[in-house]
Amino acid sequence: MIALNSSNVYIWYRNTTLLDHDEVASADQHLSSEERARCDRFRFVADRRDFTVGHDLLRRTLSRHIDKPPADWRFSTDHYGKPSIESDDPFVRRLSFSLSGTRGSVACAITSNAPVGIDVERTDRSPHVQEIADRYFSENEAAWLRQCSDDLRRIRFVELWTLKEAFLKAIGVGLSGLPNCVSFQLHEHARIGFSGPSIINPQEWCFALFEPASNVRLGIAIRSVVQNRFLMCRNEDDGCVLDPIRVSAE
Repeated sequence: MIALNSSNVYIWYRNTTLLDHDEVASADQHLSSEERARCDRFRFVADRRDFTVGHDLLRRTLSRHIDKPPADWRFSTDHYGKPSIESDDPFVRRLSFSLSGTRGSVACAITSNAPVGIDVERTDRSPHVQEIADRYFSENEAAWLRQCSDDLRRIRFVELWTLKEAFLKAIGVGLSGLPNCVSFQLHEHARIGFSGPSIINPQEWCFALFEPASNVRLGIAIRSVVQNRFLMCRNEDDGCVLDPIRVSAE
């Protein structure tokens, strides 16, 4: 078992396009009946694959830290849809996790006693990113994106988006929150700046960006009173450790 504490965030990523039918079927064995029902509602095979592999990844990751079979984990959600673990064990209930998926990629994050959020997105998305930024990003973010070249704008847009969604998931509101209520700055020297409403203390939050593949970005957000070390950030396909490409400004 790998010990958990609020100073460490353990992140696992998987490229689902590499998996064959038997591997996806094996992952399905760990899912609950409710998860299978949700999975069946997806129209496309690739989306069902990603849902199955993502939820299997989360269950197996939790079992790396707690002596419980992957199929035995039970979850509930609040009215915002934020999931939590159902357990009689106080330590287990203090575990914090987040799960994300995009077409061809899934990722999860696990820590203890600290809200955490994760988001993974492809960079080869809609070319109309400036229109989305003008509507949903802060004025400073939208203005900064306008100065970027077209190709760079798509990448920077996704990097900002993953940080926003990771933060909103960490505070428990997801995209039901307002993406423009917080603002990120991608500084030189691979640093991330952050500002938000007065009720948010930027000093309590740590962020990191990863590049698990050339067309994929992964954002992580965690609230903690200590400087977090984003450890055990691994690509499950080959076990390689992923170093962040950007981290919070000190």
